[in-house]
Amino acid sequence: DEHGNEFSTLKGLKFRWTIESGGNAKGTDILRFMSWKDSPYNTEPILEKLESQGSQGNKVLLEGIKTGSAKVSVKLVDAQHSSVPAAVEPLMVVANLFLLPPAANIIPCASLDYTANQFRGN
Repeated sequence: DEHGNEFSTLKGLKFRWTIESGGNAKGTDILRFMSWKDSPYNTEPILEKLESQGSQGNKVLLEGIKTGSAKVSVKLVDAQHSSVPAAVEPLMVVANLFLLPPAANIIPCASLDYTANQFRGN
C-alpha cells in the first residue's frame, strides 16, 4: 500500500466478484456463482462467515452452466483500496466430462480401463 506495508494474505478482505460477457452470450448464461454452503467443498471458516454476511472473500466457486466464454472480474471492496484496479480474467466453459469409474484404487504398474462421458443437461 501507500505506506509500504506488504500483505502476506488476502484472507478476511472483502471482494466484489462479477461475471461479465465474454462473447455473444451473457456471462451469467455461461457461468454462475456457487455458494460454499451449497457445495460439496470445504473452505476456510472466514470465507463461510463472509458468505453468511452476504459478502465475498478472496475465493469463490464458479459453476459452468453451458459451453461458451465469459469474463470474471474481482475488485477489493474497501474504500481505502479504491485505487487498486479490478482484475479481469477470461474463462471458457467446455464440454462437461466425467470419468467412469469416477474413482479407483489400483496397485503400481496395474492398468485400469475407463471411459470419459459427456454430461448432457436438459
